[in-house]
Amino acid sequence: MSELKMKTNEELILLRQTFRDSAQAIGTLANLAKGQGLVEDLYIERIQQRELEYPTGLEMPVPLAIPHIADGCNQPFVSIATLEKPVAFKSMDRSGDDVMVKIIFLFGILDPKSQLAVLRRFAAAFADKEAVERLLAAERPADLLRELNQILEGLLSIG
Repeated sequence: MSELKMKTNEELILLRQTFRDSAQAIGTLANLAKGQGLVEDLYIERIQQRELEYPTGLEMPVPLAIPHIADGCNQPFVSIATLEKPVAFKSMDRSGDDVMVKIIFLFGILDPKSQLAVLRRFAAAFADKEAVERLLAAERPADLLRELNQILEGLLSIG
């Protein structure tokens, strides 16, 4: 499982954020990753384009979005924002419907083969409404990271 470790840290976590739209949310999270050298400018450009072509809103017990791409990524990571007010993301099911998401997980993945395994782990974990509500209730980034790593059974590399 070590090849699936996703880097994250408190600086990649935003709590109770307000964004005007999905593009602003994705851009903000991507720039946090860029600030840590996890991605290049190419990632920031392509993640926005990919979201338009392949939307990532998921209608789960707690609606969420999982924007992800390998282009311009230097290291596997996840950056997270919990939202004060839900933001519309287009549904991953390609229906064109909006999903009013409450939490965003922005991924950078180097190995496209591991991408599916990572996304499946997240999707399975977040079918549990109570688990996601614990993330939304986190008072500090450290609390969210601790809870998330427990939910994901050690998938994260925190630091």
